[in-house]
Amino acid sequence: MVTEKLQNFLELVKKENGGKLSADLHVTRKAGALVAISGGRVIKIQKPEVFHCPLFTSLFSYDKINYETIKDKFEKQIQDWIMFMPGRHLCDDRIIVPFGASEMMMYALKRNGIDAAVTVCEGAGTIISSNPALIQGIGAYMNGLFYTTPIPEVISNIEHNGGTVLSPENAAMDQFEGVKKAIKAGHVKIAVTVRGDQQQEIIKIRHLEKSLVKKAEIIILAVCNSGINASEAETVAKFADLAWSCASKHIRNIAGPISILQAGMKIPVFVLTLKGIDFISSYSKDKNLKQKLNEDKGRKHYITAAAYSQGAIKMNMGKFSVYLYETEKLPIGTSDEPRPLI
Repeated sequence: MVTEKLQNFLELVKKENGGKLSADLHVTRKAGALVAISGGRVIKIQKPEVFHCPLFTSLFSYDKINYETIKDKFEKQIQDWIMFMPGRHLCDDRIIVPFGASEMMMYALKRNGIDAAVTVCEGAGTIISSNPALIQGIGAYMNGLFYTTPIPEVISNIEHNGGTVLSPENAAMDQFEGVKKAIKAGHVKIAVTVRGDQQQEIIKIRHLEKSLVKKAEIIILAVCNSGINASEAETVAKFADLAWSCASKHIRNIAGPISILQAGMKIPVFVLTLKGIDFISSYSKDKNLKQKLNEDKGRKHYITAAAYSQGAIKMNMGKFSVYLYETEKLPIGTSDEPRPLI
């Protein structure tokens, strides 16, 4: 889906490239700013809308977000073969973001919480895979993908590692068609990442699940939500199972209060449905989370790495310890969150 903002950005990139788009072009986003990458270089960055992000600081040691730090961040990833290059690393099993979508999908695949994931990769577009390391390697540093073109080596390596590329010929990103292809391949419990601005994709995927004769369970993970509008946030709140807050004020204000569970404080992940609870429970090696939430239906909870009061339940998630607390209402904020929220 090409939004008006993306279309205008592509027109500027085209104008600066002699009136045509490069055959090697990828558009991602950071701090609300679209970023164009071609030939292993950052070639254009919009004006950032967010100037502080605790995740950006912890992962890359930048105190401030601006043109220079965004450019430096992506070019370091390119130089380290992490993204946007033909020989980029595709498989990994390290936890990079404690409550990241790819981390959760990796563990859900390892522990049979799902049997396939539908996500996107630069140079390949929509992919379907049951390989936990492939899903994590592709998504660990993904900021959100808005436009991409085929990189044959990336496509070949995805297929070599057990992934299926939806459209190798043009690297199309179509999560709805990706889910349909996963179902056709026999998968019955599927997690799919969808950007929060893709309202129609989210609605179509949920309606597809309801229309199936042979039932499949689809867990919708709404990601890359910075800057989405109130209507888009309402669609996420109504149809998604989990929503990453990113730097979104509307996700916090609309999805946050109706969520069952909040994971993390600085950049919360809101779990909106019981399917979402089942999914995130795969991230824990013990059964305390699912058991406790099933016992406390109708109550709200949050998870944090900090043990600061009595009554918390200690548990493992991924490879780290966290604490589960009961609360009367969500969301719960912190002073160290993205600024400003957009």
